[in-house]
Amino acid sequence: MAEVEQLKDVVQVPPVPAPASHNKDPSPAGTPNTGTTTDPDPDPSPSPAAAVAAVVKTLPQPSALKQRPEQQNGGGGGEAFVNRDGTVAEAPRMKKIQFADQKQEFNKRPTKIGRRSLSRSISQSSTDSYSSAASYTDSSDDETSPRDKQQKNSKGNGDFCIKNIKQADFGRREIEIAEQEMPALMALRKRAQGEKPLAGAKVVGCTHITAQTAVLMETLAALGAQCRWAACNIYSTQNEVAAALAEGGFSVFAWKGESEDDFWWCIDRCVNLEGWQPNMILDDGGDLTHWIYKKYPNMFKKIKGIVEESVTGVHRLYQLSKAGKLCVPAMNVNDSVTKQKFDNLYCCRESILDGLKRTTDVMFGGKQVVVCGYGEVLCGSLSVGVPSVSRRRVLVPEERINK
Repeated sequence: MAEVEQLKDVVQVPPVPAPASHNKDPSPAGTPNTGTTTDPDPDPSPSPAAAVAAVVKTLPQPSALKQRPEQQNGGGGGEAFVNRDGTVAEAPRMKKIQFADQKQEFNKRPTKIGRRSLSRSISQSSTDSYSSAASYTDSSDDETSPRDKQQKNSKGNGDFCIKNIKQADFGRREIEIAEQEMPALMALRKRAQGEKPLAGAKVVGCTHITAQTAVLMETLAALGAQCRWAACNIYSTQNEVAAALAEGGFSVFAWKGESEDDFWWCIDRCVNLEGWQPNMILDDGGDLTHWIYKKYPNMFKKIKGIVEESVTGVHRLYQLSKAGKLCVPAMNVNDSVTKQKFDNLYCCRESILDGLKRTTDVMFGGKQVVVCGYGEVLCGSLSVGVPSVSRRRVLVPEERINK
């Protein structure tokens, strides 16, 4: 019976005819009949087992059977079985259905990553928190490094290197929203735009390229300055904002997900332009200042002033100063009292509150806040800012603390 179950593609086998004589022993195939007689079978009709055995002997071996193409290709043919009357039939075939979805490739990866390493392209997803729109990218351009593409804005200017100039409209909308949150710069732009007080200033900058930075750059340009910009962080650039700046005529060299080689290449492109000598540096981290000092010492000597925003950059400037190598005036904006007052007293007064909420991971809503006064900046910020987020506060004067 095992041989019968292995038979494939046998549609039907006619019934085995009754033997002509029962007095002869059926000989196997290829064995001559000796004509020896045996006792007649008491039952003239063959038993089911004998019929099956006879069918098996007369059928070709399974190894000699050929499968149809659909069976060879996994078409799912039925298996043979034996009916009660001794016939062999084939079980109903089940047709295998192949959906079109199975032929699609869902995991297409770019075959060319350019100068970015795979680890950088993967880890850049962890920095999407810089902006809700930071992930707005054109996947068709991911295969090519911006350094290998020739892009021009609508005016034919190509002195920039960004991810995709087609994102300029989206970036412009983000900049317009940021302008509503920066009324001081907008008022300054409106008041002094006609006077051009920064005419002749050639500012080279290296900061986070965000919508807020774009408002600053456009304000500097409106007041008469020339600007060239690179990114101080390889992950924080908003590609759409960089595209809007490039469309507006700014020389911007930055995109999100730069490699280390791309980072220094962008800074060099920002600085090294024939016939252009910067006279002011606006830096965040000290990388731009370090690059000009090391690579272009003659250019560094002609700089009129440096503005540094970060703790790291200020530390590097102090190192140059102690070594007697800082031949350029520098402003420590990070520790500036003017900066603190504008952030926490004269303007929106959210910097201290934002810093406290981020460092403690605690909301102020419904909390009792104790203000230990250390001057008008802290007291002015918290005494006005806290009620906006918490309806309860406790003020402790500085005199009582000293006692």
